[in-house]
This record gives sequence, structure tokens and C-alpha cells, in this order.
Amino acid sequence: MATIQELESRLNALEKAFLQAQKNQVPVTAKVDDTSNRVTSITPYTDTKTAYIGDTECVFENVPQGNVSVFGLKEYQTESISNNLVITFDALEEVTTVSISIQ
Repeated sequence: MATIQELESRLNALEKAFLQAQKNQVPVTAKVDDTSNRVTSITPYTDTKTAYIGDTECVFENVPQGNVSVFGLKEYQTESISNNLVITFDALEEVTTVSISIQ
């Protein structure tokens, strides 16, 4: 059976090991946080809207600034107004899904 002094010694050793493990984890946590922030910053903003027959524009609200790619339309014009992106096109003859990606 262990004496109180042996138990206290083991408890102190365990406490030191635990504290060292926490200190060792700090750089790993910081690196993971940094990597996560970088992934978020390079992930493009995307949004999709449905444009209906006869529509001549799609308005995407609260979009970030950046390089815009538009999918679903052959010919279109884009215009930024405040935080909105307005995409104009000739009147549609069929329902179309308009998607944007901003990097």
C-alpha cells in the first residue's frame, strides 16, 4: 500500500505532466487556428438564385468585394451597387439558375 508521501509525489508528477502537456499543445492549437483562418480567407463566397421566364436581372444582396464569376448565363453584365451585385441580361425564355462565386 502506498504511503501518503508517495501518493503526493505521484500527484505532483501528474500535475507537472499535465501542465507540460498543455504548454506543448499551445503551438499546435495556434497553428490549427491560423490554418483555419487561411482556409476561410481563400474559400470563395457563393450564392445561387433562380431567374424566371421574362426576368432581366438577378440581385444578390450583401456580397463581398472581389473577383466575380457568374454561372448559368451566356451573356450578362454585372454592376456593384453598395453591397449588392446586380446581374442584368436579356429577358429569359426559360427558368435559369444563376450562381455567383466571388474570390
